Amino acid sequence: MVVEIRLPMNVRRAECGRTRMYARVAFIFLLGVLFFSATLRAAVTLEQVAADERMWPKEVKLTQAVTLQLYDNGRESGSVQANVGMILQVRRVEVARVTVALGTALAVVPPGATDLLARAALAAPATAPAHGLQNFRADWKMPRGQWSVLSDGEIEQRDAKDTVSNAFKTIPQSGRMEYRLKLRYLAGKSACAMIYIMCSAGEKLERGNCYLIADAQNEKGQAEVSINRVINDGPRRMKAFPADASNGQWIDLRILYDGGSGLMEISRNGRVLGSWSDPEPLKTGKDFSVGTCLTKGGFKDVQVRPLP
Repeated sequence: MVVEIRLPMNVRRAECGRTRMYARVAFIFLLGVLFFSATLRAAVTLEQVAADERMWPKEVKLTQAVTLQLYDNGRESGSVQANVGMILQVRRVEVARVTVALGTALAVVPPGATDLLARAALAAPATAPAHGLQNFRADWKMPRGQWSVLSDGEIEQRDAKDTVSNAFKTIPQSGRMEYRLKLRYLAGKSACAMIYIMCSAGEKLERGNCYLIADAQNEKGQAEVSINRVINDGPRRMKAFPADASNGQWIDLRILYDGGSGLMEISRNGRVLGSWSDPEPLKTGKDFSVGTCLTKGGFKDVQVRPLP
C-alpha cells in the first residue's frame, strides 16, 4: 500500500522559494569565482610580458584601427591601414611596441591597440617556474664582500670599497640558458653590479672561465651594460650598450645565452639592448655568481633555467 503525503500549499511554496534562493546564491558564487580567476590571470604587465619570451603570444588581434608602417630589410616599404579584428603574427614584444609580420614585411604596433595582455595572461598560469628559483633564497657562498640575506630573498652587499665582491651558487649550465634577476646599486666612479654566467670556478676572483655582464653607472650619470669574456680569470671587454640611468633603482635584467652558437642577448627593463656572438663559445658552466665593484648593491628574484 502506498501512502501519499501531500504537504500544505504554503509549505510547498516555501520549499520552492528556498530552492530558487539557493540556486541564485550558487550561481552568484560561481560567477564570483570565475571573475576572480579571470582577474588573477589578467594581472600581467607589459614589462613582464616583454621580459619573458615564454609569455609572447604567437599572434595578436587589433582592438583599434591603426596605420602600420611597413619595413622590408630595415627600410620603409609603404604603409597599410589595419582595421579592428585583424590578426597579426608576433615577432617581438617590447614595452613600447610589438613587432608583427605582414607577409614578408615587418611592422610595429602599439601594445595598447592589441589584445596582447589578454592573450599573455592566458599563458601566464602555464609558465613553468624557473629552474633553481626556489633555491636562490639560501645557500649562497659569499667569499668576498659584506653580504646579508634579507627576509624577502634579496641578498645585499654593503661594502662600497670592495672592487670584486662575490656571491655564487653551483648551478649546472649548458646549451641554451635564460638568466633573470633584479639588481640595484649606487652610481659612482667605476661603480657597477656584475653577473657572472657559465662559470668554471665561482670561488675565484673573476670566476675562472665565464662571461661577465656588468651594469655600470658613473658619477656623471652615464650608464651602460657590457659583455666581458673571462678566460683564466682574466676579463676582456667584448661589447657595450648604452643604458638609462637607474641610480639605486631596481633594474630588471635578462640574459639569453646559446652555448651552441655563442649568441648572447641582453635585455634591460623589458628592452633589448643588443647581442654579441662568441666565435669560441663556452659550452658548460658549473657556477652562477653576482657581485659589485666599488658600490653597495642588491640582487633578488634570481632565476636560472635551461631553454628547450
